[in-house]
Amino acid sequence: MRLERERMLLTLAIEFAAAKEPLSAVEAYERYLQNRFQPETIEELEVENSPIPFSKDKVYEGIKEKHVFFLELTVPKIFILANAKEETPSEYEEKILKEIIRTFRERHEDLVQLKGLTYTDDLTGLYNQRYLELILDRELSLAKRNDTAFSVLFLDLDHFKNVNDNYGHLIGSRLLFEVGEEIKKTLRESDITFRYGGDEFVMVLSHTALDDAIMVAERVRQQIEKKRFLAREKMEIRLTASIGVASVPEHANSKSQILKAADEALYGVKKAVRNKVIAATAMHSDSPKEDKK
Repeated sequence: MRLERERMLLTLAIEFAAAKEPLSAVEAYERYLQNRFQPETIEELEVENSPIPFSKDKVYEGIKEKHVFFLELTVPKIFILANAKEETPSEYEEKILKEIIRTFRERHEDLVQLKGLTYTDDLTGLYNQRYLELILDRELSLAKRNDTAFSVLFLDLDHFKNVNDNYGHLIGSRLLFEVGEEIKKTLRESDITFRYGGDEFVMVLSHTALDDAIMVAERVRQQIEKKRFLAREKMEIRLTASIGVASVPEHANSKSQILKAADEALYGVKKAVRNKVIAATAMHSDSPKEDKK
């Protein structure tokens, strides 16, 4: 029995060592918990959504006949195991788990500093909002200096909340990663994709005026619509996306204006029909927005 448990810990250590991003480590950890403790259910929660406070000092706590495990990564996770067949972890197992997690966390933090990944989204590997600010400054400066255009696409996945409700947040996270990969494959190397937050993505298309940007947006929309996501896992989940398009100088001459123009165009799609591309208009409403979801 002890040899089997040590084999499971060794497998987890190997998978953590091979993981290139926290999502892979989370998936490996959940597999370990399932194999080691054989619960009827495993609930994965982020700290802000958990009724149980996160503990940095321990990896395990028994609460009301449930096994609760804490995973301290960039985005801390709490796993609640219900009706587990196996007993609580030994002190030895807890010690090894803490070491495996600490090693991965420190390695990942070192990589973040080494590669300047403070500008990347931890989940998808795409650039984040912080880097978007820098790129928009650059594009605005180039557009004004050279009298050229550039465009911004604001993409939102339709009814993505239903995916999280039906499949769980771990599947939702993996879908967001695949969507990001699909978007990048559809664009030019000079175009830049950002995860804006939640299920929203932004694309900045250099030297691209409105008409061409609309064609690019439609190509992205069609690619997402025809893609069977998580096909290797035999899930083949279908998604659609709505996209708002805005261009400089046609719709804006500042960062806030170009993002607002593209976002308001996106809002028009979500309010009207979804799974469509709509361009911004020259004039924008300042009325408060409803929930796009």
